[in-house]
Amino acid sequence: MKKILLLATMFAATVCNAQNVLWNGNDKEVGSDGGFWNRADPTVVEDNGNKCLKVTLKGNPGGWDQEHHNAALPIGDANFKGLRRISFRLKMSDKHNVMVQLEGNGYNIKRVFWYDTPGEWQTMVYEFGAGPDNEKITETGNNVLAIWPFEETADGEGKTVYIDDIQLNGPLVNEVGVRTLADNSLTGEVKVTGNLEAGHYQNTWDGDWHSEDFSDYSLLAAKLATDATVLDATEATLVDPNWEAVLAKCPGITIRTGTSDITGIHALTEDARKAKGTETGAWYDLQGRRIAKPVKGLYIKNGKKYVK
Repeated sequence: MKKILLLATMFAATVCNAQNVLWNGNDKEVGSDGGFWNRADPTVVEDNGNKCLKVTLKGNPGGWDQEHHNAALPIGDANFKGLRRISFRLKMSDKHNVMVQLEGNGYNIKRVFWYDTPGEWQTMVYEFGAGPDNEKITETGNNVLAIWPFEETADGEGKTVYIDDIQLNGPLVNEVGVRTLADNSLTGEVKVTGNLEAGHYQNTWDGDWHSEDFSDYSLLAAKLATDATVLDATEATLVDPNWEAVLAKCPGITIRTGTSDITGIHALTEDARKAKGTETGAWYDLQGRRIAKPVKGLYIKNGKKYVK
């Protein structure tokens, strides 16, 4: 695959909500394999006081071709159906395409992200909500997550690679990934956990880079009914929170964040709107999506409903 320079907006912070974590070194014993398969000498080490996994890529002593050029983590029945965005932190010495391979019952799905900060930790983001075979992902039967620092090649032999904070990303309600819920299905008081963020990613699976913006806040807004009264986010990890879509969809809702309560779309001041690039008087549909020019239907503007 052609190595393409990828310019992407990285997450503002690496978050590790306990409900979403697949692996981190915090509770692992230094010197152990950390629960990884013995492919590239996985070893838990300390890096500036933080425990993480070190793998050493090596020549294949026999068995499956190139299997010792990846780090493979058994994941049991981790539910990727509702949380299909995977992130982890990675540090190595080379700029390169880094591939993730998700193996389950009847599928083998690959995504590639670009690492471009040699010698420094970088957050890698992989989206499994789009692309080939994404609908084959199930709630159970997900078996192994393999990380290939140099894709499926023998490149990098003898090099060391560091990995930490492997997690699924996205919001949950009642421990179910919000993605799988029906639109407009969350009514009354709703408690959201997991993590919410927005950003940009570029992945490839076919030689071309596919670029997408994402927003967990807009995703959650689509699942809320217009009569939802409370959104309790006090136990969720919030990165650059932007509640505009939720407030537009549910003008009477109260959002609890643990530091403050936000009530109604009028909580968005003129300064806040300008900071977010949102014009006063913007139109939204009932899923909380901003509409450039409303046509026939029911819309929300400044917290009020209008019929066009």
